[in-house]
Amino acid sequence: MRRRRLLLLGLALCLPTSAAADDPVQEVRDCLKRNIPAKSSVQTVHFTSVDRIGGQREFRAKMLGMKLADGLRRAKLCITQPPDMRGSEMLSVETPDGAPDSFLFTPELRKVKRITGEGMGGSVFGTDFTYEDLQRWQQLNRPESHERLPDAELDGRQVYVMATRPKEGASSSYTKVVSYVDKQTCVVIKSESFENGDRLRKLFLAKTEDMLEDHGIHAPAEVVMKDVRDETQTTVVVEELEVDGGVDERSFQVSSLGRHCR
Repeated sequence: MRRRRLLLLGLALCLPTSAAADDPVQEVRDCLKRNIPAKSSVQTVHFTSVDRIGGQREFRAKMLGMKLADGLRRAKLCITQPPDMRGSEMLSVETPDGAPDSFLFTPELRKVKRITGEGMGGSVFGTDFTYEDLQRWQQLNRPESHERLPDAELDGRQVYVMATRPKEGASSSYTKVVSYVDKQTCVVIKSESFENGDRLRKLFLAKTEDMLEDHGIHAPAEVVMKDVRDETQTTVVVEELEVDGGVDERSFQVSSLGRHCR
């Protein structure tokens, strides 16, 4: 009887003790979820895009995120400066099964335009971010498969490494995206987005020093998106972070684009 108890104890010790042990990907996804606000966030940001010959384009904006009553999240970019771009907005909406829907409003259009198909790979307001890139930055859910890669060290920080690929039939500009997630803050501090032929197209880098923090949520003070093929880049400075503040839910309604940005 004693030998049997010892054998059972040994078997028990060999069994996984958590869901993460059964699914190593879940540990990374849980970390990412911990850095998503319970309700909402507002970031005050400054975009600077530099083309191949050194020309610059700048604008200031608010980046808003919110989880609605249905549990799905929405993210919005509202331009506040310069005057000729003020009022331009981009909204992305999670869907239950597919990729997020994206919508664009500009004062010139004076109407809402839905972004579909190949348009998701188009530049957002002349930056190196596509609509899909912004959705990924804001951690909106996409129909993808996930693969946990060996952990690594980056900029002196311990990171999880995870590769995502679009599921069969899902639309994406990339065949694979490899993300490096800081274990301490659960912020993606680097990502590599690959095109057909395993060619690196986009490189996303986040500054690891002086991260902003509010209500336990972290945001890098600066990120850079590099287009490796076109030799251009966009730097985003995050000046302020507000978590679970007074965000107006109407800001995230498609019908309210151009009228609400708070």
